[in-house]
This record gives sequence, structure tokens and C-alpha cells, in this order.
Amino acid sequence: MSTGTKYGICYNPTWPGYTGSYPNSGPNAQLSDADFFNVSFQALWNAGTDANGNVYRDDLGTIGGGGFNLVRLYNWGPTRGWDATTQVGTAHLDFLDYASKNGIQVIVPVSNYFLSDDTYAWNGNNPGGDYSFGSAPAAMQTALTQFLSSVTKNGKLHPAVHSFSVGNEIDINTLQGQGSSGIVDPASRLARIIWWIVNLQGQMTANSLGQALLTSPISNADQGNPGTTPASYWFGALAGGVTGGTTPLPQGTTGGSGTFGATWSGLSGYTWFADWYYNSVNIYQSDSGLSATLTQYDAWKSNTTNNLNWPGQQFAVPLLLTEFALSPRGAGSAGENAEFASLVGQVTTVTDYLASNPGSLVMGFCIYEFNDEAYLNANWGIFMEGNVLYNEPTGTTQVSYATWPSVDYPVNQLNPVTNSTTGQTLIAALSAIFNPPAAIPFKGVADHAPAAT
Repeated sequence: MSTGTKYGICYNPTWPGYTGSYPNSGPNAQLSDADFFNVSFQALWNAGTDANGNVYRDDLGTIGGGGFNLVRLYNWGPTRGWDATTQVGTAHLDFLDYASKNGIQVIVPVSNYFLSDDTYAWNGNNPGGDYSFGSAPAAMQTALTQFLSSVTKNGKLHPAVHSFSVGNEIDINTLQGQGSSGIVDPASRLARIIWWIVNLQGQMTANSLGQALLTSPISNADQGNPGTTPASYWFGALAGGVTGGTTPLPQGTTGGSGTFGATWSGLSGYTWFADWYYNSVNIYQSDSGLSATLTQYDAWKSNTTNNLNWPGQQFAVPLLLTEFALSPRGAGSAGENAEFASLVGQVTTVTDYLASNPGSLVMGFCIYEFNDEAYLNANWGIFMEGNVLYNEPTGTTQVSYATWPSVDYPVNQLNPVTNSTTGQTLIAALSAIFNPPAAIPFKGVADHAPAAT
């Protein structure tokens, strides 16, 4: 695997008419986990044809062909393709195989559901202070084991697995409505993330699976409002822990008041932290502001203004920009031209920065995102949804607790965002910047690849 910069893209191939909310039983159960990275939805991402001769859309081929070497996903149902005898879900292995064939590594997501108070998640409990595996509810112990099993091939982690990403923007997501009506307080969110990270690493080691990197993406609300007084920051909370009633909540944190409500130790006390953890942030900046943020991470200096004091200390672990964009696309050719200029400008800013700072801790970025998602009511994709080419059946899917019936999903044509003046597509312009990828080295964690299968 490449040890250079990660040129990634966020990938969640929904379609017009998808709502984002489906029950986990009945005719639409296949859509309940928002997991499209398995054989049931291969018409979207794989190469080949179906039984009727319909040609698969081959999104992963497009992504790899455009010079991207990393995809960030948001949901992963670890028991899809469940085998009751082996107690393993295998439905994602084809996705990982084809990603690897296209030179792509995958950030495997542990979604916010697995941090929630749902009956089958944490159910109002927190781990023990030592984060031991057995201190979590049995449902979480089982889920963690299932996650690792779902990405294991021939007894080792699949080589396409770049990292496990635990939660998303947990600083601003209170987890309300994800299985329970109440909110999960910031200290509990922190503790549950750390339990997952500690035990993913521990179980990989104990079972000789090889190693993958670990992270938990934070929103750019953590940088706070310009001009405000520095408080604390989520990267520091994850690494160094917090003291209940004393450590102030970081700027932008939701679901709490004043300080963290309980004391929890951080990740930096583990010997593997410097080798296997990286910080990650979803960021929407450009030009000098973006360069300044990267500089602050690489060479932090204390500042009395909150956003200029971010991330609050000097870190030795790398940074990945896990969502990287500026604003949704407007209507018509003017909107396409604006998105084209915006993303090309952002990517150029980062690649120029890395070229000028060869010792940077910045690993790279994941552009937000591959295709438009109509249910989000905003168009961010470098591809726009076109006409329905055909409808494809998922086939029946076995999960650990049920059999989901087949449902048809549409395979839409994707139209690339294009500069109306030059006729160049956005993916071609981005590819020209980083394809073939320049091996720009960075300090700290290298791209540790699991043992080959």
C-alpha cells in the first residue's frame, strides 16, 4: 500500500427517493442499516453484469481510476451475509476485494448507533474506568467481535482495511433518537468511543489479526467561534482524558453544560497510541484559513483566541481531513463551475502545503462526496444523479437476528460535475492534481498495512 498522501472521497451511494429512515423488519429492512458496501448493492460499486445483462455502475472503478486511494464510509452492518455455523458475516468481502483491486483502502465505520443508548447498544450504561472488554454490555462485546470478523479473510484483516472510524462528529451529535429519546452526555460519548478504540486494538492483537489504524472524526465546531476564549478540545479529550467537573466542554459541544460530567482517562497512555491512532476532523475551509489550520496542527503555538489555539496542544499523531469541502453546489452550470473552482482550489491548497512541508503530520483528505444525496437536501457530489438505468434486486440477506427479503433499488446514471467553460470534468481536474499520487511523506504513523491475505 502507498505510504504517501491519502487522496480520499466520502462514499454513500444513495439515490433520489431514498429517505434515510427504514425499519429493520418488513419489505424495506434491506435499507435499514444504510449499508451499501456489500453484495446486495454491488450493482452500484462493482464491475460486471446482472442476470439480465444490466451493466453494473462500477463506482469503485471510477474512484480508483480517478486517482483516489481511500474511501470513507458511514455505515456498516457487520452481520450481513451471516453464517449461523461460523457466526461470521461475509457480505462485505467482495467490496473489500474490489477496492483493493482498484488500489483503494477503506475506512470502515462504526456508526453512531454503536455509541447510543439503544437497548441493543449501551442501553444507558458506560464502560468501566479501565475500558476492559468485559465492562461493556454484552451486546457491544458481540458487536465489536462481529465488526472484526466481517473484515477478516483467511484469518487476517483484509488488506483493504485502512482504519476503523468510531462515530462521526460525536462532539455535536447527542445521539438523541438513535434507539432512545434522551441525549447521551458528552462524557459518556467520550468513554464509549475510547472503549471501542481500545478494544478494537486489543482484539486485533489478541487474535493475531494484524493491525489497522483507529480514529474518531470530530466536527470543525471544535475550533469554536473566532474571537472566543480557548476552552478545551476534543482531540485532547480523546488523547489525554478529562476530569469530571473540571475539564471545560470544548466549544461547539452539544448535550452538556459547562464541564465534562465524569472523569475518564485518555488514549495516549496506551503504548500503541502513537503507532496506530490518528486524529480526524470534518473541515470546511479554503485558501489561507485552510493553510493556517494545517500549520496550527503541524506547529502548534498557544493563542488567546479559541480558533487560533486549536487543537490546543502539539500532537505527534497524524491528521486526516475526513470530510473536505466548502459548500453545496448551486443550480445550473454556474453551480457546477463554482463547485469545480472551490474543490480544485481546496485540493491545490493542501497539496501545495504538503509539498512545501515534507515533514507534515497531515495524512491527506476525503472529499465530501462522490455523488449527490437527494435526501440530505443539498448537493455536494462530484457526480450528479441522472436517469434510472434499471432497478436491481438485493436478493435475500441473512443477518444475525433475521432474514431480510429482497427489495429493488434503482441504479441511476451518474453525470460528472463539469466546467462549462473548459469542458473538463471535476474528477479529471482532481485526478490531474494527484494521479499518479505523489508520495509526500509525513511524520508519525505510516500507512500500516495488515498482513496480506
